Amino acid sequence: MMKKMLLSLAVGAVLFTGTMGTAHAGFGTDIGVYFPVGGGSSSRTVGETTGYAAFTVDNVAQELTVEEKHGALVMELCLTNEGDTPYTVEHRNGQIYEFVILNKKGKVLWKWSDGMAFTQALTSSTVEAHSSVVYKAEIKRADYKKLREDAVVVTAFIKDTPYTISASMPERIQESGGSTIHGAIRIGVGHGHWYDD
Repeated sequence: MMKKMLLSLAVGAVLFTGTMGTAHAGFGTDIGVYFPVGGGSSSRTVGETTGYAAFTVDNVAQELTVEEKHGALVMELCLTNEGDTPYTVEHRNGQIYEFVILNKKGKVLWKWSDGMAFTQALTSSTVEAHSSVVYKAEIKRADYKKLREDAVVVTAFIKDTPYTISASMPERIQESGGSTIHGAIRIGVGHGHWYDD
């Protein structure tokens, strides 16, 4: 029987933006590093990772978590207002947030808002001081199975803001006769989303 040791690694970075002040970004995932002690050529699934990314601009932190649960894909974008005043975003219509799944070439495989209708009136969203709001999307098992093999990155953002956060898709970690390293996270800050309508 093989013995293994799993090391969890976390990676951090600091981003500096011109006129927006200082932004801090942290990103990580469970990165599995397996060190087999015995021989053997069998391979079996031993676990799944959870994609994760986070950053903070001024007093607002955003965290993206991507996780497989019972064959479905669950995505959560959490905004935490660490400041003493409410954080409000004015929106061009009724859509507040978006989740997008991309393949390795950057092609959109799935978009949360596809097929939805939103009011065209101006709206706003607010996170009160010292509070959090979680936006969630789920792809049911049957639908997720159709795109799982091609999906690479989940991207999420609050509409009408310049910030985009991306995390790698969760993947199953295989135990085999050799060492296995798994995990990747991406984060971006820009002034538009190429897949945004």
